This record gives sequence, structure tokens and C-alpha cells, in this order.
Amino acid sequence: MKLDWAEIEHTIKYVLIALSLLYKRKRYIIRWFKRKKLKLLPVRFNIALSLGFNEGLNSGNYFSQIKKNLLNMIDDNGLSKQLILGDFSDINRFDSREQAESFRNKKNIDLIIWGEFTNDGLKAKRETITKVNLKFTFGCPDNKNRAIGSMLLLELTSNLAEKNYWQIVENNSLNDIEIVANNIFDISTYIVALTLKLYGRITQSLKLFEHLFRSLNNRSDDFRKKIIPHLLDCYSILIEEYGIKRKNFGCGTEYCKKILQLDKDNFFALADLATFQYKNGDKDAAELSVNLLLEKYPGDPITKVNVAFIRILQKKYNNAYQHYKKLTEKGSIDFNTQEVIEFLGNEFTESREPALLYASGIISYYFGDEKLAKIDLRKFIRLASENKYKPMYRNAKKILNKK
Repeated sequence: MKLDWAEIEHTIKYVLIALSLLYKRKRYIIRWFKRKKLKLLPVRFNIALSLGFNEGLNSGNYFSQIKKNLLNMIDDNGLSKQLILGDFSDINRFDSREQAESFRNKKNIDLIIWGEFTNDGLKAKRETITKVNLKFTFGCPDNKNRAIGSMLLLELTSNLAEKNYWQIVENNSLNDIEIVANNIFDISTYIVALTLKLYGRITQSLKLFEHLFRSLNNRSDDFRKKIIPHLLDCYSILIEEYGIKRKNFGCGTEYCKKILQLDKDNFFALADLATFQYKNGDKDAAELSVNLLLEKYPGDPITKVNVAFIRILQKKYNNAYQHYKKLTEKGSIDFNTQEVIEFLGNEFTESREPALLYASGIISYYFGDEKLAKIDLRKFIRLASENKYKPMYRNAKKILNKK
């Protein structure tokens, strides 16, 4: 049988045309289903990309590499569960901030990064340059006047000014793509961490801020300075929650130490650290922290209270008396009187050290309830030896003799 090559070529031509049409139709069908899925179903990501680019040209290749770099950075920083990136650039674009905000609110996405690449082939000084025009739409809790959102937007705008490299020069595209991807990662992580903090999800916020700070540190990026105040804020909130309210003194100690790594003379970290160390049974460490507090902040009321307590433990009663005397001469305090009195009462119950009754009595007398103060001071007089506690004993007697 003789083959008709002309007919075979004709058939192959039609098959290729049919396959081509089917492929184009397939892409259209896939996009149609993706649009429907995006519109009707909940999303499984919290950061979305929606950028305009020309597929197959410079902008399309740049976008593909930027997204790849961004995903690698998220994975390298161990944030794949916190920063889940979704890309619907091929099926959904935004023409205005209102559209982006409406979509974000509907889908409850933490952050949408949208905008476009400039047209391919643009030149400046004979260099082919592609600029990335990005906008960031995110959610945050707000009050009726939208003051929180406005404040956050102002802070973000200020910080974005430091991350101001958003262009790719063709002859330097490898380096420029890395810079742009880093900037997107930094700003995205920063925004999500900040909004989580505003929503009160402090532990999750802190994890993002810590990872971002390490990443910036490794790159010697000055943007890390913008992260430090947020780290300090998160640590302080968690000290209050875990160390003070929940009495998890080990956890409180760790957060205090983290603050001191960033701010070595931080007053409240030093003061809380001394308390947590003592409560954890590490009295030697607590004494060192109190001595450092006395060196750095000798006149503060909290310092006086902490130092006086340590001096009582050291049985240096005259020294403790002097610190309580200076405390009462200040006329005002900046600590919770009731918490300190309860602490001293608990310590007396455990140790039966009479000087602790004097301490709680003096603080109550000058800054709390005089009637309760006199109960503690009378008990101190009954239990204490005048010889051993001379200045405390005489002062307690003097107060009790007042009408």
C-alpha cells in the first residue's frame, strides 16, 4: 500500500491545530475554574499576590523569580505555617484600593500585595529598566474614627521609605530581583506581625518579628532598627501575661533576658528579672540583678523596694531601713502597693523573718492603708528584738505612738 504523504502532512497539520486550540481552551477552562474557586470558596493563604506583568517577557520572568525567592525566604526562615503565600495574578487584578480592600475584607486575608510591573522595554540612560509598582492592603482593628488604621498606615509609609528600591535593571537583574524579593519579604512580614500585635495575638506576632529581625541582622540591613521597639513591646506584654499574672517565673525570666539583649539597661526588665529569679529559687542571680538595678537606677522607688528586700535576706537590717526611709521621703511611688505588700506577706509566712512585717507595714502606712499598716507593725514589735532591728524597731514604735 502506497502512503499518501501529502494527506498525512495535511492530517498532522489539522491535528496540531486542534491540539493548539484545545490547549488554549484548556487554559481558559482552568482559569475559569480558578476564578470560580477564588470567588466561592474560602482561601487557604494569608498573603496574596495580584500583580500585572507580561508573561514570557522580562516582567513575567522577573515576577516568576521574585515569587520563587519569596517562597524560599519564607521557607528558610521557618515561616511556612505563618506566611502562606497565594498568587492569583493570572485571574484577579485590582484597579483601585477600594477593590482590594473589599476583596480582603470578604476573604479575610491578612495582606494583599497588588500593583504591576512597568511595560517591558522601557529604558533610562540606555539601560532597560522594569519598575515594580506595589501597593499593600491589609486589615487591622480600628475605632470609629479609623484612627488606628490611619496611624498604622502612616507608620508603614514611613518604613516603606526605607525600603525604596523597587526596580530591576536588565544588566543587573539577578541582584535587583534579590533586593526586591527581600524588600517584599521584609515589608510583608512586618505588616502581618504588626497587625497580629494589634489584634492581641502577641505570641504569633513575636515569632514573626523575631524571624524578621534575625533575617535583617544576617543581611546587616538597617531596617532591623524598626523592629526593635516592637520586640520590646511584645516581650513586655508577655512578661506581664506569663511572668506576673500566670506566675510562670521561668518564662518571665527568659523574656526579661531577651529585652536586656536588645536594651541592656532596660529598667523594668532588670526589676522584673530580679523578682522572677528570686521566685525561681535563684537568689544569687536575683542579688546580682538588684545590684545592677541599684547601680543604674539608684533613686527609683522600685529599686529601693527591691534592694531593701535583698538586704533583709542578707540580714543587713540597718541598710534595709535606710532604703525604706528614702522610699518614704519620696512622697510618691510608681509600683502596685498591694502586690508588693502581698509579696512581703507571703515571704514572711514562709521565712518568719520579722523585718518583712516592718517592710509591709511601712509601705502600707505611707502608700496604702494605715490601719493595716499598724497591724503589721505591732506584730513586728512582738516578734523582733530591739537590739537586732534597732532603727526599724524604734521607727515602728514611733509610728504606733502617733495618734
